[in-house]
This record gives sequence, structure tokens and C-alpha cells, in this order.
Amino acid sequence: MEVYVFVSASNVSYGIGQKIENCRLMRGHTQIGLAGQVGLTYQEVNSYENGYTPIPIGVLYVIARVLSVNAVDLLPKPITVREYEDEDEEILYLTKIYENQKLGKIVPSLVRFVHISEKINQEEARLEIAKNLVKEGVSIDIISQATGLSIYEYYNKEREICTDSIYYRIGQRIREWRLIRRYTQKDLADKVGVTLKEIHEYEIGYTAISFDKLYEIAGGLSVNIKVLLPKTNEDNKLMNLIREDENQESLVKSLTEGMKSSKEKVKKTEKIKVAKNLVRAGVSTDVVLRASGLTADELSDCEN
Repeated sequence: MEVYVFVSASNVSYGIGQKIENCRLMRGHTQIGLAGQVGLTYQEVNSYENGYTPIPIGVLYVIARVLSVNAVDLLPKPITVREYEDEDEEILYLTKIYENQKLGKIVPSLVRFVHISEKINQEEARLEIAKNLVKEGVSIDIISQATGLSIYEYYNKEREICTDSIYYRIGQRIREWRLIRRYTQKDLADKVGVTLKEIHEYEIGYTAISFDKLYEIAGGLSVNIKVLLPKTNEDNKLMNLIREDENQESLVKSLTEGMKSSKEKVKKTEKIKVAKNLVRAGVSTDVVLRASGLTADELSDCEN
């Protein structure tokens, strides 16, 4: 894997506009014709192509569909400067092992799927405890210190989330890569120069993120912006790969069963970590037991 230098924010709109224009001309569309199919005015299309107006991500996806391309193909290309380190190299190593073998296509997706699932299970365990601690009346400072979560993650009013929204899907990819990088929402917010609330609302799709901001977040996560954008024609990459080979399907079935059995182990391990932090913070044993769902014996092990 690699680290990228991204185009500057001032050049993002122009770069995207030039990509749209080139693709439009290749498809034989006029600006007026494209505008009519997309539901925009000629002036809007012209402004987007010349980079005068930042194009909303949702609009780019509509244009991409009309031009029969993936939205990610309409983005400026970053410049590769160096390789990643740490766990990214480990994931890359595991996928390289199978590069020239029959399962070469599916293993990279499986490795990433398992890796992200573990991170999400860990976060879910911390969220569960944090919400229980709120009910127990534990202070917000202690909860945040013990779990590493922001108040917006565990103490917010229920709002409807549109999981079909392109912004929700982008937000989930931001969250996945944040977890892979082992960043808290505060870590990412500090890197990008935005508030905790903004990062939280980007991740759950409440706020329509701009391309300029998405490039900044991609930079903060040290990833190519393309990995944060779902492909226009994306269905389920992993399932599509599985259907290509019956042997792959049996492999995935076995893996899935193993993941189900390990899910609770991952959560239990994470709960023990949080419980240790709570004990150090002076939270009473009864509260820790109720909030974590651990047994007295398990908590005793945490204290030893």
C-alpha cells in the first residue's frame, strides 16, 4: 500500500471538471445535452466543468451514471510518494501470498473484511459500555477517557439514518479506515482541522461532505480518496467474487462460521480493556459490572 500526495483543495474542482468534460466529449454529449439528462441547467454544467463551482458528491454520481462511468474515475489522480508501514504492510503481505494462486482475487477482500470486522466489533463493545455508563450516571470525562469515544458517538439523540444515501456509504468508509488506522474521531478531527461533531456527522451521513473536505480526510487517513468513494456500479464485491468459484464459497462459509465464534471473544477482550480503565478511574465495581456485562471473576482478573 502507499501514501499519496493529494491535489490541493483549490485544484480539486477544476480537476474534476476537466475529467467530466473529457468524458462528456468522448461520449458525444454537449453541455446542454448532459444538463438535460442530469437535471441541471447548462450554466451549472459549464460552471462545474470550468471549476468555478465545487460539484456536490451526489451530483457527481448522477453525472457518472449518465456518462456510464464510475464516479471515482472522474477524480484527479494523486501522486504516490512512499509505502505504508505497520499493520498495512502485514495486510499487504497476507494478500501477496495468494497473488498468483487460484484464490488470489478473493483473499485480499477477505483479509480486509476480517480485519475491519474485528475493529468494528471492538468499537461496538466500547459503545455498549459507554451507553450503559451514561445510564449509570458516570461522568462524560471518565467515559471518554475509558473508552476513547467522543460524546457524539455514545450520547446523542436518535436520528433517522438513511443507509441508502451516498453520504452514509462514504461515511462508513471513512469510519472503516479510521478504525484501521486506530484513530479515534478526535484524532481524525485534529488531523483534518475540523470538530469532533463534524467527523461524527460525516461518518453517519448526516452532513453532505464536500470533495475538498473529503480530500483532506483522505489525506488525514493517508489513503487514496478513491477508497472512500463507493463505485457507481458497485454491488457486493466480495459476494460476486465468491460466486465465481464453488471452492471459494466453501472457504468463505468456513471463515464466516469462525468469525461468528470469535466475535464475542473480540468483544469480551475489548470490554476487559475498558473495565481496567474504569477501575483505574475509581468507578465502583457494581457500576463496572453492570455497564460491561462482565462477571465478578472476570473483573477480578482485570484488577490483578
